[in-house]
Amino acid sequence: MDLQKQIAKAHSKENAQTIAKYVGKNAQRFNELMQLFFHDEYRVSQRAAHAVSHCVDKYPKLLEPYISQMIENLKANPKVAIKRNTVRLLQKQEIPEESQGLLLDKCFEYLTSAKETTAVKAFSMTIAHNLTKIYPELKSELKIVIKDLIQHATPGVINRGKKILADLG
Repeated sequence: MDLQKQIAKAHSKENAQTIAKYVGKNAQRFNELMQLFFHDEYRVSQRAAHAVSHCVDKYPKLLEPYISQMIENLKANPKVAIKRNTVRLLQKQEIPEESQGLLLDKCFEYLTSAKETTAVKAFSMTIAHNLTKIYPELKSELKIVIKDLIQHATPGVINRGKKILADLG
């Protein structure tokens, strides 16, 4: 299968699942898909991100070699679909030590931005919470940010925020 041609066919759950099924747990095919995830053309990267999500949901280890590159990609302020899929995928991954600081900075940036989407905020909150297990000194800062955030947030963010605040103590 030519992944780029398949991605160009349609932006749908069915197409993303077709691609994910083809990729399976094959690291070489996943690498091809990740090159499309990082593609300059938004439509290509957006559709690839959808397929990547399906692959990683089934085979999370496939993402490990790309975690640092995905975090670096956040510095370029990618369009919302890439940002959303990146933080969604990273909330269940072990983050390399050398990338933790950058990712944490981006998560706090997303949490405090009035323009950020609900999904990006919710996933960022989870990542920041996960990183407080490594850096407990950040718990108080995260609590302050979440308390401020949930005052004017959507129900999804409020719900996740309250769960994380309860866990933080």
